[in-house]
Amino acid sequence: MLNPILDRYDTVLLDMDGVITSEEVYWNAATLTVRELLFSDRYFGAEVCDPEDWSNKLQTYRKEEFCDDAVIRHIKQKGINNNWDLSWVVVGGALSQNTRDFQAIFEWITTLPAVKDGLYDSVAEALEKAGFAKEEAAHHGGIWKKIQLAFQEWFLGSELFSKYWDSPSLQPGKPGLTFSEEPIVDKARLVTLLSEISKTKRLGIGSGRPRVEAENPLRSWGVYDCFTEDAIITYNDILAAQDAINNTVSLAKPHPYMFLRGVFGRKYTDDALFNSQYDAAPCKKTLVIGDAGCDLFSAKSAGCDFLAVLTGIEGEGARGYFEENGADYILSNILELLN
Repeated sequence: MLNPILDRYDTVLLDMDGVITSEEVYWNAATLTVRELLFSDRYFGAEVCDPEDWSNKLQTYRKEEFCDDAVIRHIKQKGINNNWDLSWVVVGGALSQNTRDFQAIFEWITTLPAVKDGLYDSVAEALEKAGFAKEEAAHHGGIWKKIQLAFQEWFLGSELFSKYWDSPSLQPGKPGLTFSEEPIVDKARLVTLLSEISKTKRLGIGSGRPRVEAENPLRSWGVYDCFTEDAIITYNDILAAQDAINNTVSLAKPHPYMFLRGVFGRKYTDDALFNSQYDAAPCKKTLVIGDAGCDLFSAKSAGCDFLAVLTGIEGEGARGYFEENGADYILSNILELLN
């Protein structure tokens, strides 16, 4: 039996990481990406990368680079929910401030504005001031793209990387962190919940993951068929939409595009969604479930209600943040929607 909260909604859209999947594997991939970009002789360092040795030192590196995860918590509050961007901000701080002192980098990061107030522009400007060309320094520019590919190779492993990305292996020997992924909540109850929701509602995903990384756990847990096909919106859809509208504005969260596309499927063009040329009524009958500020801002900008779950990195400590920022509901975890 479903929680009565869901009675007023026709569509339910879920963020993945921090809601049904754990972000641990992504934070670990970000850790190794930052290490590689700053210390490998293939990028901005002088060391020879030994993937096995670096993987064995992962937890030590993560504690150092992200200051006991304080960097991750802070970045999320700034509106970033993409681990390529997390890595880029840390690497950008190191390169622009000419330091490998991660505490100093964290202190610099705390001076940056929120995403909606120009965080990405601030990082790019700092890199330009440090002598990097504009096309290298820009968000989604050269440095960012190096980070994206290095990250994906750590996540997928050197063998699978070339299968899904249009690039040869950059650093042979990476084992792949994706193979240990499990739900963030009890799997059996999660399967029951998603199955029950899908019987009466349109169920979708709004995730910054690439499509293959969003699909794989859903298929392996046996819940992929619970989701409406055109309501599974991923990073691939963001890229396609940005190409379609030919606009420099990022459509990733906290922009409302991802959840609007989840609401409407293929009913409207990307240009129509971007320019708010749609009937907003279905948005008012849509509930977005997320664990981070960017999910909340994206949902609210799309005209949807927002349910916060406290299974993100802040845990129960995020309750006050969501209360202050107008979450419609706050639950300890998504399974509280199953009575």
